[in-house]
Amino acid sequence: MNVETVLSDDGVRLKYAYCGSPRQPCVVLLMPFGLRLGLADAFFRFYESHYYVVTWESRLILDSSEREIQPKDFAVHNHVRDLASILRACHVSKAFLVGYCSGAGIALAAANRFPQLFSNLILVHGEYTLLGDESCTTQFAAEIDSLLSMAARSDEQAQQIFEKVNSERPLANTNIPDGIDAPFTQMPYLRRHAINYVAYKSKDFKKLAQCVSHRSLLLTGDRDVQANAESTRRIHGLMRNADIDVDPNADHYGILREDSRTLATIWNYIGEY
Repeated sequence: MNVETVLSDDGVRLKYAYCGSPRQPCVVLLMPFGLRLGLADAFFRFYESHYYVVTWESRLILDSSEREIQPKDFAVHNHVRDLASILRACHVSKAFLVGYCSGAGIALAAANRFPQLFSNLILVHGEYTLLGDESCTTQFAAEIDSLLSMAARSDEQAQQIFEKVNSERPLANTNIPDGIDAPFTQMPYLRRHAINYVAYKSKDFKKLAQCVSHRSLLLTGDRDVQANAESTRRIHGLMRNADIDVDPNADHYGILREDSRTLATIWNYIGEY
């Protein structure tokens, strides 16, 4: 994995990773907000022998600078423009776009804004914030929505949420990849993550799904307590050219694990094109 930085269109420094050659077919991984590049290691190792693999850290959330953050900095269209900047830096003209969790929502937005850049979409355990439909919302997602919505309101409320989350942090769960909780490990990270979340959930992902014409595959699992299978089924039903794979044994994290069924399913799908 090679790591470099590039400036976004609005001057934000973006850290991205790649391996392989631009002469190979390109697979772009859109990771969830607030994850470090290292969490993509298993994904890179699985595909690097045959593909040019690219990913990046979402803007500003894990930034250590003193930059003053505005809600507009986290608008979905800025995340989409960041993707386009990364592809330019990597000399990619067309790619398979893999959106994981909140990355699936950004993938839908990117496919609407820059359809020519993507041959296929693969949406993996997508978080589509269908909060108005109880069947599409897990208890975990509802609790996170409440916490982040409060933390976005002020520094004082963000501090309260930070103290609450860290005082209630459970014992290590060996089944969850290390680093998933990075946005909750420092108060500034949490504050930015919360502001970003509020901007993200304001987007109508159902409308975006209806407008996507790319050949697509949606993956979900019955053991996903973060973004449930029903929410993916709902989005799948709105897309005109999509297949769906529901794994009864899959939780939310297969794409981050070595040699998982999730990685193999994506491999088999993109290998057909």
